[in-house]
Amino acid sequence: MNQILRAHRCSLAIAFLIVAGALHAAGSGGGRLAGAELPPVEGRTNLAAGRPVMFAPTPDYRLTQAGETDTSDLTDGKLTKREDRHIWFDSGAVGWSYGGRVNLAVDLGTPARIEEIAIRLLGGSPQPGISFPGWIEAFVSDDGRTFRKVAECSRWQEGDFRRYEVPEDAGKGWIHCLRFGDLGVRGRWVGLRMYTTGLSASDELYVFGTAQGGSQESASGGSASGFRVDGPQPYFHKPELVVATNLAGPVPIGLVVPAGSGEAVGLDMVIDAPAGFELLGGTLGGINVKEISPESISEGKRYRFATSAKQNAKTFGRLYVQASGWRDGQNGVLRYRFASGGWSSPEMELPVRAVEVPKAPRLKRILTGLGWWSAADTAQWPEALEAWETFGMNSFPMFSKWMKEDDPNWQLVEKARERGFFLVNIDSPLHPLVDQGKRHPEVFHQLDRGSAGTQLCPSYRGEWYQKEIRRFAAAMGRARPDFASADIEVWGWRGPFDSPKCTRCQEDFKASGLASWDEWMMTKGSAMWKDFVSAAREEVAKAGGPKFEIGGYDFRPGAAYQNVWSVDQLYPEWMQSSQVSTYSCLYPYHLQLIGDEVREDRAKIDLSDVLPWLTPGDAGTFPGEAFLWALLEGYTNGARGHYFWSSRVWDCESLIAYNEAVRAIGPVEDLIVDGELVGEAASMDPPGRLSGMQHGDEMVLLVSDYFGRSKGMLRLRLRAQARSAVRDLLTGEVIAAEVPAGEQELTVSLGGSRARLLHVGAASP
Repeated sequence: MNQILRAHRCSLAIAFLIVAGALHAAGSGGGRLAGAELPPVEGRTNLAAGRPVMFAPTPDYRLTQAGETDTSDLTDGKLTKREDRHIWFDSGAVGWSYGGRVNLAVDLGTPARIEEIAIRLLGGSPQPGISFPGWIEAFVSDDGRTFRKVAECSRWQEGDFRRYEVPEDAGKGWIHCLRFGDLGVRGRWVGLRMYTTGLSASDELYVFGTAQGGSQESASGGSASGFRVDGPQPYFHKPELVVATNLAGPVPIGLVVPAGSGEAVGLDMVIDAPAGFELLGGTLGGINVKEISPESISEGKRYRFATSAKQNAKTFGRLYVQASGWRDGQNGVLRYRFASGGWSSPEMELPVRAVEVPKAPRLKRILTGLGWWSAADTAQWPEALEAWETFGMNSFPMFSKWMKEDDPNWQLVEKARERGFFLVNIDSPLHPLVDQGKRHPEVFHQLDRGSAGTQLCPSYRGEWYQKEIRRFAAAMGRARPDFASADIEVWGWRGPFDSPKCTRCQEDFKASGLASWDEWMMTKGSAMWKDFVSAAREEVAKAGGPKFEIGGYDFRPGAAYQNVWSVDQLYPEWMQSSQVSTYSCLYPYHLQLIGDEVREDRAKIDLSDVLPWLTPGDAGTFPGEAFLWALLEGYTNGARGHYFWSSRVWDCESLIAYNEAVRAIGPVEDLIVDGELVGEAASMDPPGRLSGMQHGDEMVLLVSDYFGRSKGMLRLRLRAQARSAVRDLLTGEVIAAEVPAGEQELTVSLGGSRARLLHVGAASP
């Protein structure tokens, strides 16, 4: 593998095995306790019992917010009674939706000797993205303002998930009590900081120890931190910063803000960049880095941002950095600190690693790009198009609905078009129509006695519907895209369930002659889709644009999305792709799920017309290696590209992994697009996993063991159509110089990694 993965392949592979949690034996030594749903309580005092919990930010998941009891839910001694462990439905739990980093703290009321801090956390991925947090830290404090870190469990640290016995995700909910034990520290306050996933939840917190009354001893143990719950706290999304030597890449910076008056408070942040490390663009707290004159310091440059903080944000800032003065593989440290309201953090360090990014080929048939990303964001990226070409991006995304005719970013769009980028436009049709319904209730279901419902009526075709058709078409005409994706989530998973109660829908259903409401809803959905696409095709053609491809977010073959949008009825004339969504935090289970969902869709359509939606980290951040395998699981199961939600946490590490994937599949692009699922032409014995495509005499195969259940040696069976060679597309290594035609068996060594991407093709003469 290249710089981010090759030089660090073994260490990253070990870290990835940690995440798998394949071994459940209890670790030995201080701080590592056996895993279970409950901690032992007999003969122990829970100092947190009945104490209120402070949060920063306020937990935001609406179902667990019911009753407004979150401040007491974690210390009231009441546990969920749900046998399925789906505690996100339980108002006695606390939940965070796409929360990023979150803080909570408890005042024990008196100084204490603290032996253990424990918290019950949801995991298992009963739905994609509902997972165990990837990074949990514990803190103690005397005064609730200055905290010291005393323990940590992180997917980035070797052995942590195994030592703390975090179970594997397997598509079924579980609760794990994470226990930081044998602490032997003193303090009055206890804090926890977690990096949450798409949905993270807890129902109880414990602090075991002995109250020490009026003890004047200061908090002991641990290391200085910037943790707080009484003011704003900026944060980096990962414990290591990966930067490029030869181009500017994004560094997102988040912000934690406690509940308060809603008024902005002053926040100063100082970043000390090491020598050869440059901040070339972007903003932090609304302050453009180009407006700052950095100070020269002995180790590099100091950047001071005098800004303000008002609300929690995953992207309080996005800086574009480049280590132009560093060599490939060089390591260093970035230092930073922040202050607000008379409080100052200690100086903190963030490890930095530099990578020279090789230029990737521009793929011609597979869509590569950033997905949910605006032209305005691109304008902030120094030399963006040049950077994208190096990374291997071949598409320029935009939201033309937000771009007026005189928007200066249209010049950037045209520049991208001239340079050969595919233009991708993302829109949310019908959502403006729902907004209109608040003022014009005729767009909603018409119920008995002249009242209007709260759902968009799928049989409404009046003035505001026609206006929305024209709006979408005009936006598409301005963009003239090659690809388009529609994000339509106006009804929720149940669809327009009030239609049978709607007098207008009742009349339409009766006139349709259809046998069921389900069939009627899909017919209405197909009619609406054709209205939108027909109008857009006309406007794009009038503007001199191409014949674009279009699909819808999470629209898949089989069951209609929201009971309305049917790929089966519309593919391929009116809808050219399946766009399954598998947001996740990319643990081993999720990697398999991504591949399986793409494979399921590819099996139901004639071509490799699958463009799945992933997240670059918004449902929980992950190492670049995990992102690499996620992309390759898509390609080797019939995806000819990916979309991504959202833009908030794209970073250079993920883009370098993307670059690795593009360079690896470049030689087999046609095989992926023109091929079929490998089926019985290749197979693998458990615990190995196999994904693959075949075309003619060639195959591309992803062989893997994400959970680390094997000893790194996998048995691969091939039905070769001709004399072939087997080569690793990531490393160039020849696995087998010659494999005869027919049934063959190979032993594949993973070489310390989680997977290998293999090409089976013609052997040398």
